[in-house]
Formats: sequence, C-alpha cells, structure tokens
Amino acid sequence: MTELVTVEQADTLMLALVWVGPLLGALIGLIAGYVRTCPVLGLWQGIAVGLLGPVIYAMWGFYGYMVRYDPATGEAGLHKVWVHAVNALIFIALGLVLGVIYSRFVFREGPGADDKLHEEQDGSSNGG
Repeated sequence: MTELVTVEQADTLMLALVWVGPLLGALIGLIAGYVRTCPVLGLWQGIAVGLLGPVIYAMWGFYGYMVRYDPATGEAGLHKVWVHAVNALIFIALGLVLGVIYSRFVFREGPGADDKLHEEQDGSSNGG
C-alpha cells in the first residue's frame, strides 16, 4: 500500500508556506485594503496573516521532531502519550497567544478601532 501524501511532499508544501505565505498575504491584503480605501491597513493585515506561514512551518518541524522514529531505541514518538499531551499543550498555548495578539493588534474590532488608522492614512496621503 502506497501513501497518498509522502512526508517529503508535506515538507515541501510547508516550506512553500514560509515564502509564499507573506507574499500572498501582502498582495491580498493590499488589494483588500484598496477595496476598503485603506491600503496601508490592508497591507499590514495581509502581511501579518502571511507570517503565519513560517509559524506553521516551525510547528510542523517541531511536531515531526517529537513524533520521529528513533532507530537506536526502536521507539516512535507517536507511541507515547506524553508526546501527544505536550504537542497538544504547546499548540493550544501558541494558538491562544496568537489569537490574543491578532485580535488586539491586527484585527481590532469595536467602535473607532480603525478610525485612527484611517485618519492617519488620510492625513499622510493628503500631504498633511
């Protein structure tokens, strides 16, 4: 039985996220910013979302290291409960931290959250 997706293919895809993520995020963010008449904010948000690509790649590498097969001992990390618990705790903690950072600094909501940025951008584009 052959694998549908090999580890090497998954590694290649994850490595592509490191480079493609920020570039694609910046491009989409800039387009969305122009549509919303706030290109600087859109660019910032797009780059911030694109930077999740390197974070995902790092976490993929960490996961691969934790579940690797050790030929010296004949054990695999996938067979150990503590490996799964540590992975879950680290992924949950990182998700919570990134969620707070992105909600507070990247995608602020509420009345007047983007007004200050729009005013600063309008002032700089009008030469003031």
